[in-house]
Amino acid sequence: MIRAVDEVGRIYGDVGLGQFHLSLSQPVERGDYLAVDDELHGKVLCQLDDLKRKSDLGLEAAGALKPTEEAPIHENLLGLVRIIGYRDARGVVKIPTIPFRPGAHVFRADEPLIAEVLGLKHRPNSGAYVGLLRNHAIHVELDINQLVQRHVSVLAKTGGGKSYLLGVLIEELLRHKVTCVVIDPHGEYGSLRFSSEPNGGHARFGVSAQGFAKQVREFSPDATLNPGAKPLTFSLRHLDPRELLVFMGLTNVKTFLPPLKQIIERVSISTPDFTVHDLVRAAEAGEGAVAETLHERLEYVEQTKLLGPQGTSLNELVKEGDATLINLRGVAPDVAELVVARIASTLFDNRKRGKIPPLFLVIEEAHNFAPQQGQVTSSRILKNIASEGRKFGLGLCVVTQRAARIDKNVLSQCNTQLILQVTNPLDLKAITQSIEGLTNGMTEMIQSLPVGVALITGGGYHTPLFCEVRPRSTRHGGESVQIVAA
Repeated sequence: MIRAVDEVGRIYGDVGLGQFHLSLSQPVERGDYLAVDDELHGKVLCQLDDLKRKSDLGLEAAGALKPTEEAPIHENLLGLVRIIGYRDARGVVKIPTIPFRPGAHVFRADEPLIAEVLGLKHRPNSGAYVGLLRNHAIHVELDINQLVQRHVSVLAKTGGGKSYLLGVLIEELLRHKVTCVVIDPHGEYGSLRFSSEPNGGHARFGVSAQGFAKQVREFSPDATLNPGAKPLTFSLRHLDPRELLVFMGLTNVKTFLPPLKQIIERVSISTPDFTVHDLVRAAEAGEGAVAETLHERLEYVEQTKLLGPQGTSLNELVKEGDATLINLRGVAPDVAELVVARIASTLFDNRKRGKIPPLFLVIEEAHNFAPQQGQVTSSRILKNIASEGRKFGLGLCVVTQRAARIDKNVLSQCNTQLILQVTNPLDLKAITQSIEGLTNGMTEMIQSLPVGVALITGGGYHTPLFCEVRPRSTRHGGESVQIVAA
């Protein structure tokens, strides 16, 4: 039995199978876990979803009060409680089929009950430790197999801590030797090489400082601007004409593919080791609008310097158990789209053929590479990976501060969501439409989450959880630049 000293209130009013109303005798925070003794099933876990004070002080009476006068107020602290359930003899979480009795005692849930019903347990081989259950000392570990097989989204407003949380997740993947490729638009994740400075939070969360220099490699299309990265190029020899059209930003295949094939065939006869410049010169000799467009787009490709005689090899790009960072800091948006499209296509094709290990593809600023409105070069392949990648062991993680601007077909395929504070109404609407099981209370809480607290759905758990994100083992590379010294 639960101790009477832990009682927080009584059930009142009409009682349903999924929720009930609670009259509180002790202060409880929204989101706290509660328990009810059920006649048939023992202790049942519940969660306080909403909270309000009801009083008999009306508008007229409040207006008539003098500034120093204390009003005789009768008030009640009332809550709306969601029933999570209990585990049966087979370990399945179920909700009682008979409503609780009005007047039944409601208690604070103890941690063993919370951990048992929520399924919070240590997974040494497959658990990614991301933090502690809010207001409790219980570890929250995401199922890594679920992450890769079911896709992930990390959502937060600007400054909400999404890059910090993603850094925590990548640390865990590296500890478990999971192969990762990270599209890093701002060059934030090179800091994964270096250990963080120890602080008091490390001890509370049971985390130690650690760098992953031996498991992190970095490439960039502009290695001069990003000197810590190796040059990233693609081989012209390994591109067929249809793939070259992607680099040229031309989507009308019927119009442009036949004449491009003719140009390549003509050039390859006279110059077997042809370059993009050779194709530019050949296209310049053509006549008509199609030839002019091909010439213009080939010139553009030449200027990007992405295509060379020998590109970065796949063996360099993907190494089992390591993280590869594609640093796009300072790279023009249209060039970045080309890089993401080519990287994603290469990974998807080679994963389907079994030439590379199962891996996790992370897309930071995903709203730029798979937008809801309009099409960019990388949109199609990312939508394909979102819908089909799980069948081939290619997991996708999309990270964005604008959930409303990312393609809904991509976002809806992410069965694990890590949500930090979001306040924009359009973004909140996009989140609630793409995630099952969010209550109105949870949606309201998302708007006021403190920095460092995330709402987690999926990841091997059957109900949403609020988690205090653990400190980074590595150095955080996403701090905002200080304009004025403190």
